[in-house]
Amino acid sequence: MQKKLIVADASKGESALRRQFSQPLVVLMAMVGLVLLIACANVANLLLARAASRQREIAIRLALGSGRARLVAQLLVESTVLALGGGAVGIAVAAWSGRILLRFLPEADTPLSSAPDERVLAFAVALSLVTGILFGLVPALQATRGAIAPTLKDQASNISSSARLRSALVVSQVAVSLVLLVGAGLFARSLFNLREVDPGFRTSHLTQFTLDASLNAYSQARLQQLYHRVEESLGQLPGVSAVASGEVPPLSGDASKNTVKVEGYEPKPQEDMNPLMNWIGPGYFSGMGIPLVAGREFTPADGTAAPKVAIVNQTMAHYFFGDRNPLGRHVGYNGSKTPDVEIVGVVRDSKYLDLREKIDRTMFVPWTQDKTIEQMTFFVRSAQPVPAQAAVAAIDPDLPVYGVETTESRIADSIYIDRMIATLSSFFGALATLLAAVGLYGVMAYSVARRTREIGVRMALGARRGDVLWMVLRHTALLAGIGIALALPLTFGLGRAIQSQLYGVSPADFRVIAVSAILLALVSAAAGYFPALRATRVDPLTALRHE
Repeated sequence: MQKKLIVADASKGESALRRQFSQPLVVLMAMVGLVLLIACANVANLLLARAASRQREIAIRLALGSGRARLVAQLLVESTVLALGGGAVGIAVAAWSGRILLRFLPEADTPLSSAPDERVLAFAVALSLVTGILFGLVPALQATRGAIAPTLKDQASNISSSARLRSALVVSQVAVSLVLLVGAGLFARSLFNLREVDPGFRTSHLTQFTLDASLNAYSQARLQQLYHRVEESLGQLPGVSAVASGEVPPLSGDASKNTVKVEGYEPKPQEDMNPLMNWIGPGYFSGMGIPLVAGREFTPADGTAAPKVAIVNQTMAHYFFGDRNPLGRHVGYNGSKTPDVEIVGVVRDSKYLDLREKIDRTMFVPWTQDKTIEQMTFFVRSAQPVPAQAAVAAIDPDLPVYGVETTESRIADSIYIDRMIATLSSFFGALATLLAAVGLYGVMAYSVARRTREIGVRMALGARRGDVLWMVLRHTALLAGIGIALALPLTFGLGRAIQSQLYGVSPADFRVIAVSAILLALVSAAAGYFPALRATRVDPLTALRHE
């Protein structure tokens, strides 16, 4: 069988760190960008309101000969200073929160620094400048374009256009908030599904650790003896019910493959004939709680001098043999020209690489028949704490023992990226919703303040407080409803964009979208209720005297 060798530039080579973090970081950066847009829209709304309150001042300055460009520049300086101040606070928070983010990572996988370097600082400063200018420009232009004479007479003509712009900003905030809430819901459901995945073996009361005696100049013959002694020593510990060993621990992200030849099977051109491999000790499947479907397990008798044997999982048995009995058939690996390894058992499928993987063909062989043993991972099932270091030190005190942890902890560590994304996306979704609620509250409060005279006239003519309350809430509901309606098509696009990061969740999950929309509608109603309540307390006499 011919194989292709692809040669690529070294900068594009394999990197486990890049492979793990590239897509999740892109997703998180996109979410951060959306939260930034909502925050900028809030600031723009505040600047618009402030500009409206300064219309008379600006009109007087224009009437006295001040140029519009000069006033716009002044307002831009004010917005830029505000943005730089926010950026400085953000950098201070980032230096503190970075350490919290690194807690999501397993201790062995934290080659990252939480301290912002000069590139991060430069990016933050540049982003603050850009946002300060972009989101301050429209309010500055809006504030300086009003007609001078009507403004001086308190009859400004650009109030309605400013109100429409503020309403448009609030609608966009609601829309983006819904997109972030839906993303958070999808990631949360994905994490829940991963936690419910059956790895195919029993994880309760199972402790694992790894030895690599080859680093201590052990020969292959001595390695065999050493690992046998370690298994015996662990089995004699109080409370230990089972001991298992394997060269490739499950759910570690590590994988070993080997090209195989299968008796009676003719491979197709370019067919993948490289199943997953693991070298395991006697009693591995009973110790790990993986049911045997047919045949037998490996025994101490399956040593170097014994006939070569193998056990395959259900997926591999079905792939190569269909409904035929695989027991007694032969396979070859490690460059063997003829299939010389007898299949003596079939075990139930279990996860190998991680919880997300689709079960692949897997073949197990005894490490007692492996001529190149290196590291070995031991699994000890016990309801009591396992003194792994002490048990190994009693045999050889110079042997390094590492990776001592429960298998449940190992599984939790294997989905740390999913946990990080779900947690951070939930935080960003909540923050975006809060910012949108603040923006909506600000617009409605400003609208009530501007309509104080109108509300007073309505109440003087007989309008009830309930009518006034509903008038304001109806406007709130309109803005929120438009934002939600505009966001619905975006949520479907979001689902497709992050589909590769999800597990067991439809990218257009109706329940997530519905719950997110209802939650956002309730928050929007609460944000509009308090300005509406304030409107019902307007005294008609005071409002009619208002100038």
